[in-house]
Amino acid sequence: MIDALQKWVTLVAATVAAVAGVCNLRWKYRENSDRIRVGCGLIRPQISPGEFLHVVSLCDHPVRIADFGYVMRVGKLLSLPQLDSDEPSDDQRIIYGSSVLESRNATFETGTTLRRQPLGDYAITTSQSRPQIAFRDDTPCWRRLWLRMRIRMKVVYE
Repeated sequence: MIDALQKWVTLVAATVAAVAGVCNLRWKYRENSDRIRVGCGLIRPQISPGEFLHVVSLCDHPVRIADFGYVMRVGKLLSLPQLDSDEPSDDQRIIYGSSVLESRNATFETGTTLRRQPLGDYAITTSQSRPQIAFRDDTPCWRRLWLRMRIRMKVVYE
């Protein structure tokens, strides 16, 4: 009887230790990964013409934003750094902050005027493989889902 009880206690202790080890490993992995939040518009509301996006760092280590821009109606990602290199004389571009977010809650905001209104914004850091996406409030839920799937499939197959 005592031998069987001892085996059960050993099994429970080993299971608890394994679960704790996996949780600790996941916690350490998430601690070192880049986490950002992307949003539409400016953080500090100002009256400025154009479309704006903001990025907020959610991690304690420095994060470099590799690419950022807008999600257009057909699922195309309009990259603002690429647009700057294609059309360097854009005087309408407004930037607040740096694309290197040094600490938690550091922000980067940018915007420009566009002919067509985008449905959302995106940003990706140097260590991420998929963009973080935020949609405007007036974008329907079905279109958000369709665009997320379209962008994810495009990223997977590229």
